[in-house]
Amino acid sequence: MSRKTSIFLAPTVAASLLVTGAGSLAQPQSFLNRGQGPTELEQFAPNSHRMGQVTSVSQLSDVRPTDWAYQALASLVEKYGCIAGYPDGSFRGNRAVTRFEMAAALNACLDVVSDRFATKEELATLQRLAEEFSTELATLRGRIDNVEGRIANLEATQFSTTTKLSVDAVMAFQAGGNTGSVFDPVTGTVLTGGGYNPTVISRVDINLNTSFRGTDQLTTTLQTGNGGLDAIAASGVGVGGFVNAGAVDYFGAGPALNFYRLYYSFQPTEHLTIGAGPLFYPSDIIDGNSYANDSFSDFSSGFFINNRLIVPFPVDGPGGAGGSIVWNPGGGSFTLRGVYVAATAGAPTNAIAAGIAGAPVNGGLFGDPYQGSIELEYARTFGANEQNNVAVRLQYTNSSTLNISQNAGGLNVELTLGRFGLFGRYGYSGVKLYGAGATILGLGPFTVDPGVFVIPAGGQVNTTAQTWMAGLAYRDLFTEGTLLAGAVGQPFINSLGSVPGINDSTQTNYELFFRYPLSDNISVTPVFMAITNANNSSTNSPILQGLIRTTFSF
Repeated sequence: MSRKTSIFLAPTVAASLLVTGAGSLAQPQSFLNRGQGPTELEQFAPNSHRMGQVTSVSQLSDVRPTDWAYQALASLVEKYGCIAGYPDGSFRGNRAVTRFEMAAALNACLDVVSDRFATKEELATLQRLAEEFSTELATLRGRIDNVEGRIANLEATQFSTTTKLSVDAVMAFQAGGNTGSVFDPVTGTVLTGGGYNPTVISRVDINLNTSFRGTDQLTTTLQTGNGGLDAIAASGVGVGGFVNAGAVDYFGAGPALNFYRLYYSFQPTEHLTIGAGPLFYPSDIIDGNSYANDSFSDFSSGFFINNRLIVPFPVDGPGGAGGSIVWNPGGGSFTLRGVYVAATAGAPTNAIAAGIAGAPVNGGLFGDPYQGSIELEYARTFGANEQNNVAVRLQYTNSSTLNISQNAGGLNVELTLGRFGLFGRYGYSGVKLYGAGATILGLGPFTVDPGVFVIPAGGQVNTTAQTWMAGLAYRDLFTEGTLLAGAVGQPFINSLGSVPGINDSTQTNYELFFRYPLSDNISVTPVFMAITNANNSSTNSPILQGLIRTTFSF
């Protein structure tokens, strides 16, 4: 379908047209004028121009009867009606114009005069001006025709009138290992030390974003990969029981093409968004952070991506069904978010948790595993050109995940001062571990000796858990778009008590990366990761690994 673009008269062009003539106009500028505001075409297009029609010269706040162009402006406004002003009521008559702008203005006046009575002298003057700018008028019309043709071609060949396709893909080369041995509490075995074979890890997210009314969105995501593992995952550190206490967030995806997300959101009012879906993730809604939230563009470790007391991995790992609400009153600094997700909402009867023998869960929309969370955020920008920002998020989560019940509070903060960034998370939880005589094997943030710690039949054990992380970042080092960042933290600190080799120390994670953009769509990121006292055991040797991560987004 072709699209007709209307042209109307800019105020400074009108004054120059009848008073100074063509000879006093500014020299031609670049027609596209990239990076310096709208193009000439955009300036005169009714849908993008910010000026509005005026009916009296007195409406122009910065035009005075003593101005040399006052009579010319008054004539154009009152006699021909081809003058426009800015929304603030100004005319800005001293702004320089290009010959293309002059041609567009002249074309607008010609359209007006052709439909109204004009004197012989006026028509002669306009005819001379039309001849003077005939080349520019022809060029302008040609460019408009070209734009209309390109628009028609895009409309005819686009993927969909309602759906946009985007793809995020990561490919990582990894090498690392541990110098000694690591005890895996999930399997109860000792993993021999030494280096692991270098691996390649890949993951691809295919996103279809559909809007039916402009204020809603249906998100459908498909995911695949090569199923690759890194050295930390191969060491068995915090990956059993749906836990990720250090492995890269994108390990183990694929190789099949899997259904990954289906979520619909809409805005009943301007600042309120309501959403629901059969498969999405609590971290889609809460616990965001500008520096530590996306393993494709910032930290690779699953631990640094989210607070696992606020978004427990038994729910956020597999995802689930539920709903959400996001309210930003008046578009101000405060935002309230709420989310509920059940990981096995499709299971009408009790089920056994995947990979954890003897860990039955209730399932269903309101059964274990589930989580319900709320988050209150205060965020604002400040400083020259609003280059600084601060955000503080207070969080609460109630969850039941594989026979571990939690009431957790969290704090998520970030501060940007120019190019520097500081960020961190903290979580504290009151915990109940319960079951029917089952041995707890590395569930949630808890690592225990399966041969020592057994829940009595029909009983429960109360304990507490903490987690924290903190980091620094620096943007635009060497070139625009780069990000250098590092963080340190401890995934799980619990009060279960220690036995030799278990809970006698606290696991500590480290990560440092430098993201370098090769283009708007491709970035390369060297990453260094380390873990000491893995699985809260002083007998476990440090694990070190390095990655080269390449991310494609289009």
